[in-house]
Amino acid sequence: MDREIDRVVLLHDYSEALGGASHLVQVLLEGLCARGIPVTFMAGDTGRNFTRSDVEFIPLHGKPLLERSSLGALTAGFFNPRSLLRLSAWIKRNDTPGTVYHLHGWSKILTPAVFGALRKVSQRVILHGHDYFNGCPNGAFFDYPQDQDCTLAPLSRPCLRRQCDKASYGRKVWRSGREVARRGALSGGTNVSRMLLIHPGQAEAFARANWPRHKLAALRNPVTPLTAERVPAERNAGVIFIGRISKEKGADLAASAAARAGIPITFVGEGSERDVVQRLNPEAVFLGRQDRRGMAQAVSTARLAVMPSRWAEPFGLVALEAIGSGVPAVINHRALIAEEVAGHGFGLSIDTGRIDLFADALIELHRDHDRVGRMSRAGHAGYLALCNTPEDWITQTIGHYRSVLAFSEEKGGGRADAAPPRPATMAHGPERHPGSPETNGMKQPYADA
Repeated sequence: MDREIDRVVLLHDYSEALGGASHLVQVLLEGLCARGIPVTFMAGDTGRNFTRSDVEFIPLHGKPLLERSSLGALTAGFFNPRSLLRLSAWIKRNDTPGTVYHLHGWSKILTPAVFGALRKVSQRVILHGHDYFNGCPNGAFFDYPQDQDCTLAPLSRPCLRRQCDKASYGRKVWRSGREVARRGALSGGTNVSRMLLIHPGQAEAFARANWPRHKLAALRNPVTPLTAERVPAERNAGVIFIGRISKEKGADLAASAAARAGIPITFVGEGSERDVVQRLNPEAVFLGRQDRRGMAQAVSTARLAVMPSRWAEPFGLVALEAIGSGVPAVINHRALIAEEVAGHGFGLSIDTGRIDLFADALIELHRDHDRVGRMSRAGHAGYLALCNTPEDWITQTIGHYRSVLAFSEEKGGGRADAAPPRPATMAHGPERHPGSPETNGMKQPYADA
C-alpha cells in the first residue's frame, strides 16, 4: 500500500512565474493544494509578489546572480549559506518519513548550498531537469563560443580545459567549482531518489554526468494553449518570439531573419539583448513581459511562432503553447522537440543559425496558405502528443512522490534526525497540531521567515 504523503517541500530560485520552470512550479503549487496535499514552498527571492495563503511560504531574500556585485556573485553566489541554514533548520524541526523534497531550480539564487541540507533526506529528494545544471557546469552541454553541442564528460580534464562559457573562461572555472561543490554537498552528484526529465532525450546527456539510467524518469511538461479556439494562422501575417530576449535564446537570429525576409516580428519578453535586437531590426515591435492574456492577444494575430535557441532546448514550453493555439512554429533543429514538431506536421525544424535558410522558411510559409492552415489545424488538435495536460502532469508527479516514499520506507528511511521509522500502521502520518493559516501548523525555523 502506498504511504500517505505528509507534505511536499518545493524549492525553487523564484517565487513567481518569470520563465518556463518558475511557471511550472506555480502550476504544481496550484495542483497540490487543490488535492489537499500540504505544501511548503521555499524560494530564493524576497517573495514580494507571492500572495498564496494556502501554503507555508519561506522566502530566503536572496539576490539573483546577475543582480549581485562581482564579489557577491563570487562568494554568496557560489555557496549561499542562508539556503543551507534555513533549509537545515526546517528539516530538523519538521521532517517526517512522509515528507518529499522536490527541487526545481537552484542555479540562480539557492546555489549548491541547498544540496548540503538535502543530504540528510536524500532518499526522499526529487530533482527536476528543467536544464542541465545537475550535471553540466554551464547548464547546457553546449559550447557557446563555438556554437556547438558539447559531448565531453562534465568535469573531465578535456571539459575543464575547454572555454565553453558564454562570458569567459574565468566564469567557466567558477561554474565548474559550483558543480564540484554540488557534488560534494550531496556526497555524490546523483545521491537522490530520482530526477524528472522534461524530455526523454535528456537522458543521454545526463548519463555523461554519471547519472544512473534507473534514476532518470521522463515526465513531459504540462501545456495549456494560450487560446482555446484555433488561431486561423493561415489568414495572419507576422512572426512572434516569446521568451527572454537574449543571444542564448536566438533573439538576434529571429530579428535578422525577419528583417531579411521583410516580415514583421513581435517580441514578447524582456532581456539584455533588446538594444542589439532593435539595431538588427528597427521595425521590430517589443511588447515587454506579458501575462497570459497579453500573450494570447499577441499570438492571435501571428502567422508563425519561432524558437531559434542556439542550444538544445530540452522542451520549448512557449512553442507548444503557440502550437496548441494553432500557430505553427519554426524551431531550431537542435531542440529536443524539433523533429517531433516537424514529424507531426506542427511546424518546421531547421538550422535557424543560418539566417538565409531561416528567412527563406519565413517567406515560404507566408506564401503557402494551405500548408500553414494544415499545420495550424494539426497543432491545435494534436499538441498533446508532445506534452501533458496540467491535470495529468500533476497526477504523474504525485505518483513519483508516492513511489519515492514507498522506496524510502522499504529501505528504512526515517526522519532526518535518525529517529526510527514510524510504524506502518500510521498510514496517515504524524499527528499535526493546528497553527496559523500562514504556516499550516509548521514550525518556523526563524522569526524573520
